[in-house]
Amino acid sequence: MKNLFLLSCILIAVQVFSQESDPALNSQIGYYEYFDCVKNDYVKSYTFSDSIPPSFAISHTVNGDVTVHVVSDEDLFAGWVDEKDVWSVSNFDYWWLNTRLTKDCQNNIYAAVRLYEYSNPSGNFDMYKLNNNGNILEEHDDWIGPGGNTLIINNPDENIYIGQPTQDKEGAVDSNNITYIFSGSGSISFTKIDADGTVLINGQTVITGANSWTNEIRTAIDTDNKIYLVWSNDMHDITYAYSVDGGDTWSDKISLYLNASQQLNKPQICCDINNNVHIIWQQWTGSSNILTYMKLLPDGAISVNNSSLTQSNNQVWSPRMDIDEENNIHIVWAKSSQQITSAYYTKINGNLDSNGQSLSDDELSIIQEQPFLSDETIRYPKCAVDEYENVHTIYEKGEYGCNHPKSVKYKKMNSIPLLRIECPNDSIIFVEMTGAGTQWEGTFTPPENGTYNIRISGSDIDGNTGVDYYQFEYISTDFRENELLSDNNEFLINYPNPFSFETTIEFNLTEASNIKLRIYSINGELVKTLFSGALQSGIHTFIWETSDNNNNPVPCGIYFYKLEKDNSNKIGKMVFLE
Repeated sequence: MKNLFLLSCILIAVQVFSQESDPALNSQIGYYEYFDCVKNDYVKSYTFSDSIPPSFAISHTVNGDVTVHVVSDEDLFAGWVDEKDVWSVSNFDYWWLNTRLTKDCQNNIYAAVRLYEYSNPSGNFDMYKLNNNGNILEEHDDWIGPGGNTLIINNPDENIYIGQPTQDKEGAVDSNNITYIFSGSGSISFTKIDADGTVLINGQTVITGANSWTNEIRTAIDTDNKIYLVWSNDMHDITYAYSVDGGDTWSDKISLYLNASQQLNKPQICCDINNNVHIIWQQWTGSSNILTYMKLLPDGAISVNNSSLTQSNNQVWSPRMDIDEENNIHIVWAKSSQQITSAYYTKINGNLDSNGQSLSDDELSIIQEQPFLSDETIRYPKCAVDEYENVHTIYEKGEYGCNHPKSVKYKKMNSIPLLRIECPNDSIIFVEMTGAGTQWEGTFTPPENGTYNIRISGSDIDGNTGVDYYQFEYISTDFRENELLSDNNEFLINYPNPFSFETTIEFNLTEASNIKLRIYSINGELVKTLFSGALQSGIHTFIWETSDNNNNPVPCGIYFYKLEKDNSNKIGKMVFLE
């Protein structure tokens, strides 16, 4: 019996080559087609050392699976990298510092440090702009921000709020670059700043009777520019309010969780891309501080009620969180509040469970706390997550109390190399890549015909982050094995791919032709001419043993093979690994 199977070929269009479509191939054979997307809204890769950032290649199997491979000259690394210095003082006469952390759309990190003390508060920050690897790009001593407003105006299209020098002011920026700043204890005052820095509203009271502990009001804005405020009312009631009209009117105060016998402090809030609301806080049970989480749906309904994320014997202090574009929530916190010796990281795995399957709205998939600093005297870690799911933290380091040296350190957690696949039905598939050293890969099976968009990212051990985008059209057609060898089907493939030492390039000619089969580097330079001359119709194979025209070995990397036949060209992409 003749077996049914699916043939998959790769047809690639890249800027250094031209390609003519083959209607016979496209209409009769299942295939993959992909090309590098040309986008104006992203930077393809970031590199901050002499090494090359990771790059990526795509291949396929005959059963329809798509595999993405990482090409890197340094080992890929997922985990916490070594800390770096941001700020230091040799002798400070107060117990702690006041630090802030945020990021911009270009994945730069902003750290602000203030010599804070109640009796003699400083009005300014020292502000540092860091690159994605934690290296200082800019340093601004006694920085007060443009026009006295603590906004970083990174470019005309993006305002970034990092916080006021005083401890009790928090804010956020909406999609129109309008900034909202809130402060207060018994009452909450509101300042609204236009995109150009013009103050539209200055210190207007919007909520009375808030009674927030230590004036800690936190804010978040969803994709519809709905503004949320959250605070701990009298240390026993997690309370929130919201505005849907840019702060002109506000809802009543809404109690989320009341516990008269336990202290509920330091709440944090964020919104995901689906406009769900996520809130965490530290909760004193009488013997320990636990990290507590709650999730609200966009209509305010409680999706996940107050749930402990930590073990009962931990002493969670001052948790901070950020959310990535895949709805993963990243939380950092320190143990205890004074002589702290550990800092911890906890992750809520977004809309997916640990196996990548969709979660319902009332479920949690938690990666439990992991210490990323041990046996250190640290406190008050902050975190920010970039678009590649790398977690950036800063924290204060030094002995607790007055008249001691103190410093601010930076530490980064590289994410596991990740595939993000947008399917034709607008659903999203996330695939964590597997591997070791410089060789990682991830495989998925396209669930349906149509256009797929892939974003791949990964970081190497030097901290360089690479990102690439692909788009391919998937069309599957079942056909019988003898149809592959019919005169109506032309194809160009290589196997294995990726490969070491050598690979076989195979193609079918429907008629006798003069052809050239050549290998090119990723820069478009001719590497090897495998054949030039006349061939009869039928299937032909050539082996490339990874040498150039002078029989010198070539380095590992991405190469293209090009079949030139009369007035048409076909191109394939292959990956040479060690």
